[in-house]
Amino acid sequence: MSCVQEQIRVVMKEFAKLSGIADGIAEGADLWEAGMDSLTSVQLLLRLEDYFGVELPDEALTRETFRSIRAMTEVLRTQLDREGSHAS
Repeated sequence: MSCVQEQIRVVMKEFAKLSGIADGIAEGADLWEAGMDSLTSVQLLLRLEDYFGVELPDEALTRETFRSIRAMTEVLRTQLDREGSHAS
């Protein structure tokens, strides 16, 4: 598991709808099927941007970005690389 994935799981634990699944859900599992909803996805987006110190571009603000931990990891890594952050 990558450092970014571990950090995403830490952030997920802050939200009631995700805290119970954060540790055990597979990186490619569908978070929407596991209980994610629109409000939680927006809150998660804002918290992840704050946690990683990035701003996700508009084109990344889709349901697919928040479908799985793997999808969020890919989008965050891309943005971290663009912004020159040293998180890995």
